[in-house]
Amino acid sequence: MAMEHRATSGRRTRQQALPEFVGAVGVRKCCGLDEVGRGALAGPLVAAAAILPDDIRERLGPLARFLRDSKSVPRARRADLAQALRAHALAVELVVISVAEINAHGIGWANRDAFRRLIAAIDADEYVVDGRVRPPAPFGRAHRVRCLVRADTLIPAVSAASLIAKDYRDRLMTELHARHPVFGWHTNVGYGTPEHLNGLRAYGACAEHRTVFVRTALGSPQAKTGAREGIHRRLADVALSLGEE
Repeated sequence: MAMEHRATSGRRTRQQALPEFVGAVGVRKCCGLDEVGRGALAGPLVAAAAILPDDIRERLGPLARFLRDSKSVPRARRADLAQALRAHALAVELVVISVAEINAHGIGWANRDAFRRLIAAIDADEYVVDGRVRPPAPFGRAHRVRCLVRADTLIPAVSAASLIAKDYRDRLMTELHARHPVFGWHTNVGYGTPEHLNGLRAYGACAEHRTVFVRTALGSPQAKTGAREGIHRRLADVALSLGEE
């Protein structure tokens, strides 16, 4: 994230304020929290929480330069880094919110409840949550929760949570792809790519799809274009099969 170095008169910039914030949480047990899969059409929401030792970068060695937002890390490096973070972290927890739960209660509830479960599972002096969603905090821990937009690019413990959650979810979606290969989940991990939308139009949704998300996506102009392509592909498949008989 590009950060401003200029200071406006009478006002501190975000970058100036950040070291004070990090110092407040860094000298004690800081638990970073993040989720992945919020905007996907299929598959669960996965959230993770992590507490890291102060010398985590030294422990990670060359992998330390990849300790950042998980979406910017190559997939192969992400797997190695997630494994190393699990080995060196002081605490790690994962929460998986199933498609059935998302369909029943909505993605907003899923996001908040995932963080609530993580806060309940790990006792920390401070909890830093990526984004603006303030989760309910059990056991009187609400005053310890801080929400910070793009915390996964700023706070190592949040970066770790993001990487661990994404690695887990990507591997899960690859496994689900083997059961439902027509949607391309091994590459799009459940998000609304043209391949995924074409598969939905051609073959319909399966039990791993989020009903509201799919209905919304299929109503978009991009999905209608994909629908025509999917129909043409199916007609070509039928014609080919008839020619082989």
